[in-house]
Amino acid sequence: MKFGVCVPNYGETGSVEAFSRVAIRTEELGYDSVWTTDHVLMPARSGTPYERILDSITSLAYLSGITNRIKLGISSLILAMRNPVVAVKQLATIDYLSGGRLMLATSAGWNETEFNSLGSNFHDRGRRLNENIRLIRALWEGGVVEFEGKRSHVSFKEAVFEPRPMQRKLTVWVSGNSKAAMTRAINFGDAWHPNVYPLELFKELVTEFRRIPNSENTPICVRIGINMKGTSTSYIGPQGERRLILTGNMTENRNVLSELAKMGVVYSLIATSPDGKATLEEQLESLTRLSDEVIRRF
Repeated sequence: MKFGVCVPNYGETGSVEAFSRVAIRTEELGYDSVWTTDHVLMPARSGTPYERILDSITSLAYLSGITNRIKLGISSLILAMRNPVVAVKQLATIDYLSGGRLMLATSAGWNETEFNSLGSNFHDRGRRLNENIRLIRALWEGGVVEFEGKRSHVSFKEAVFEPRPMQRKLTVWVSGNSKAAMTRAINFGDAWHPNVYPLELFKELVTEFRRIPNSENTPICVRIGINMKGTSTSYIGPQGERRLILTGNMTENRNVLSELAKMGVVYSLIATSPDGKATLEEQLESLTRLSDEVIRRF
């Protein structure tokens, strides 16, 4: 299993210092990747830490300049509420400037009010995301390209998308725990990227995923939070669902990750401040202890 880290570009304790130091420490400790989180204009009193958030794409560009080798990703970019061509151009530029280090997770999104605030249709977002992933593939090849979209209203012929990204193919994970997200990951993505539920529930979710035709060729790459001060192994996510969380008990964390590996999970993103309240010191401690006491023995 490989490990990445979701840095604090959101929440009460997010700051330039925390954002930078967590990313740099992640690279020093040998993690495989560093990721930002995406929202744009959340409604007030949303009950989430995402009302205070730095833009995910431009933040990733900043991280590319203060790191050297670590891969760079967004978990998860809500393409359906953006101009997809502009977003892909930004992503391709980051890949070009960073020497080919970009990864991407993308999702249909879940907050209808945020979509409405951005003038985007919430109700056909899934079908537009399917088109947007095809658009990524078309543009990423570079050169003179053409595309015709029915849902996204993006169509062009003999357009030039240069300079080409450093990578010939972008790794695209599809996020979400729904049946639609699972199917989208299999049909359009390179991996399925769910949030982790308590283990018994997550095991049922993985079983459901593996029942879908052709799922055997789609890796499972998860996002999971850590709270060093917490004793409970679960918390309530922004959509009211129960999610699994790692704690300060490293033996228990090893057992959790071992169980996920048995289910076929090949990549885990560790969110160092899932509620947006963890201090910089707590985040650095969790990264270091997890690396020393769990990952290196895993």
